[in-house]
Amino acid sequence: FPVSERAGGVERKTSKMIQFDLTSARTFWIAESKTPEEETKRTNSDFLTYKNRKGKFADFHCLRHTFITNLGKAKVPPRIAQSLARHSTLDLTLNIYNHIEQEEHTNAINNLPDWQ
Repeated sequence: FPVSERAGGVERKTSKMIQFDLTSARTFWIAESKTPEEETKRTNSDFLTYKNRKGKFADFHCLRHTFITNLGKAKVPPRIAQSLARHSTLDLTLNIYNHIEQEEHTNAINNLPDWQ
C-alpha cells in the first residue's frame, strides 16, 4: 500500500480520505438521533471528528496504532503482528505501536493465582 509517489505508488492523500469518511459517518450518526436533545448532545461531542478538542487527530497513523493494539488484544502472536504491520523490528511493533490499557493491567493482576 504505497501511499506516495516517492514510495513508488499513487498519491492517495489518505488524510483527506479519512476526513471525508469521518465527516460522512458523523453526519449519518447525528441524523440517527431519536430526540432533539440527543441530536444536540451528538453534535456537541467529538465522536467521529477528524480532530478533537484536545487537538488529537484520527489520521492514517493512528489507525496503525489501533490496528496493532487490537491485534495484541486478540492475542495474535507478536511475530504475526510484526509481519502484518510490516515493521522491521519486533520492538517497534510491541513497544511503540501496541498500547496496553489500565484495565488490562488490572485483569492481569486479578488473574494471578491465589497464594493461600
